Amino acid sequence: MALADTRRVVLLGKTGSGKSSLANTLFGESHVFQVNHSANSGTKLCLSETKTINGRRLQLIDTPGFFDTDPKSSELSPELLKCITECAPGPHAFLLVLTVEKYTELEKAVVALMLRYFSIDVLKYTTVVFTRGDDLRGMKILEWVGQNEGLRNLVQRCGGRCHVIDNKYWNNSQDPYRNNQYQIEELLETIDQTVTDNRGGHYTNELLERVNAKIQEQVALIGKSSQNVSSLEIVKRAKEIVLRELEGVGLVIGRLLGTFIGGIRVESIRVGGGVLKGVLRGLAGLADAPAVLTMAPAVLTM
Repeated sequence: MALADTRRVVLLGKTGSGKSSLANTLFGESHVFQVNHSANSGTKLCLSETKTINGRRLQLIDTPGFFDTDPKSSELSPELLKCITECAPGPHAFLLVLTVEKYTELEKAVVALMLRYFSIDVLKYTTVVFTRGDDLRGMKILEWVGQNEGLRNLVQRCGGRCHVIDNKYWNNSQDPYRNNQYQIEELLETIDQTVTDNRGGHYTNELLERVNAKIQEQVALIGKSSQNVSSLEIVKRAKEIVLRELEGVGLVIGRLLGTFIGGIRVESIRVGGGVLKGVLRGLAGLADAPAVLTMAPAVLTM
């Protein structure tokens, strides 16, 4: 299957929601993504793996700790940078992972943070996936969602895209609904439909487009200087180079990228010389002028 046919899927959610377990279940394996069962994030790294599932080539981008218990932590920045480079030029789908439990302020904060980082347009590409489905106790997921106005509104804003799995109890279930194989196939079909609904396109923003342009520049350079190297390996090397450039400017640029994604448009910014200036100008085309930040918050009633 061609590289261009790969569908990039980003998993988002709070620590402990079951993102990594969902990724493993999608891949039909148990140890591709590290699973952490504590209340604190077990790893600060964005992880990306690609595999062909039921005829579909999926690149899953797991973001453990992306919505950490300490969202102000500067350690989020390198993880965010890797997420950007891995999913460039943009994800075909987002999976917002929540658990079957009370919809608290913490879950609402996760949704708000997602909108802050990716803008309200992200909902066109988002499917809500609930874990711990056995806690439904006989109900179907849409019945359970319908009991909570906030969840009901969220799912409606996501085009009604909603699924449920249970990584502990549904792996070998004989129940036609409470069965991970059935639910995963339904989820894969929803991802297919999301791509179709968006005319084969993917979510993007100016930052992702600029990062992708940098990656393509590196792909061209590596392709000229390397022989007998697969296209997958060339893209991998190109992303690593661009990521190192981004990481090389430190946590300050990490925060800048975070605010850019967050619906804060950076019109211009004063920067120093050297690598910082080069990367900022190369990626965002920012002028050497005082910083002006324009807020454009997304609003979702929950």
